[in-house]
Amino acid sequence: MIEYVTAADLAAIMTIFREGDEEARLTAIRRLAHQPESPEDREAVLEALIEVMGDDSWQVRKEAVAAVLSWTDAELLAERLVDAMSEPEDIGRRNAVIEAVMKLGAVTIDPLLRALAKKPDYRKVLVDVLGTFGDTRVINALGESLLDEDANVRAAAMEQLASFQSHEVVPALRQALRSQDLLVVLAALDGLNRQRVVIPVDELLHMSEQTVLRPALMTALGHSQDAAAIPALVAGLVEKARGAREAALVGLYRLYNSLDTSGQRKIEEAAQKLDEVAVRSSLRALMEATPPVRQATAALIGWTGRREMLRPLLLGLGDVDASVVEATGRAILQMGEPAVAALLDLVPTLDARSRGSVFRFFLRHNSAISALPVALRERLAGLLFQGLSDKNPQTAAAAAAALPLHATPTQLAALRELAQQTGPAADLARSTLAKLSERPAAAAAPSAQVPAGKKDA
Repeated sequence: MIEYVTAADLAAIMTIFREGDEEARLTAIRRLAHQPESPEDREAVLEALIEVMGDDSWQVRKEAVAAVLSWTDAELLAERLVDAMSEPEDIGRRNAVIEAVMKLGAVTIDPLLRALAKKPDYRKVLVDVLGTFGDTRVINALGESLLDEDANVRAAAMEQLASFQSHEVVPALRQALRSQDLLVVLAALDGLNRQRVVIPVDELLHMSEQTVLRPALMTALGHSQDAAAIPALVAGLVEKARGAREAALVGLYRLYNSLDTSGQRKIEEAAQKLDEVAVRSSLRALMEATPPVRQATAALIGWTGRREMLRPLLLGLGDVDASVVEATGRAILQMGEPAVAALLDLVPTLDARSRGSVFRFFLRHNSAISALPVALRERLAGLLFQGLSDKNPQTAAAAAAALPLHATPTQLAALRELAQQTGPAADLARSTLAKLSERPAAAAAPSAQVPAGKKDA
């Protein structure tokens, strides 16, 4: 049978919290965890629990939070917990109370909103807590807090609004772009970018003088779907701040994919006018940056058409991220037949891992490669045949996978001869011949055509 604590018992129990050791206090907490039947006792015990949430021991505070949350009278609990947030003298207790409020859930929203409407000095805390629920009921209150006289409250409200993944916050975020508070504008931009909201370019460009806004600004320009954003994004590629440069790269890549052929050509022409320093500085992103930046960097090199960038671009062919590998492949194909020929020239000079990456490139883009002149395809087939004897098993396997798609009559004869021998290369030759016999006559994966003769920029 549960023995409920009464108001009369509390004096002795609270003495334990003042004088007892940690174990004694934990035992006392467990007694308080049972919700009394009497309303008077219930209120008194709840007050005691909230008080001991400020205990010096984190274990006691944790148990106090758990004890409070075990109560079934959620409305009383929500009201009292929100009231307790107004007591700043004990930071440990306030943090424990905030934890309990957030765990209690949506039942605390109305008490929180009522508390915020009273404009207390702890309204930043209220804004922060309200924003964690992701409930659309709090959007209006947060929008009103954007006009608060306290800059910290404005910034907190903007940050919380920006975190909502809901179209309902878009009007408030758009309005906040006109704020004189740069922190508010930055949070608004971040929130709009998170939802990929299209903002007219002319609304964005006036922000370009503010250094702190540039990374978010470049991202927003990338979402604009407007070729008018191209000059600003290209200029962003040479920003001093790495964050702004990378945001410009990704933004330009996203914009490219949203434009028609005419718009894409404008980006390619702008990329071809970049100086050597600008292009080479972007190459570092292939090794150091996030996958979206590496992806965009590969695309940029493809737009420039500079075949001297082929060797460092090969990093992208061996990337661990499939989207980067795909973007790198498209970039090489975009450079045209001369780039593919230069790539074939590079193969004998590459390390085993890079050779394997190149062989897999020819496998993935079989359809485009099959449209190349016969002389190039024969060179490729010869390199793939040589690759069967590569000392690196993974490289040899990559060559064997690509060879059935590109084998010429000369390689077929050589394959049959090699298949009569013994060793790993002979095994791969037999496997390749088996794949050739199973392959339909016109089997080819769809891919982009290789431009016939793209010249260096």
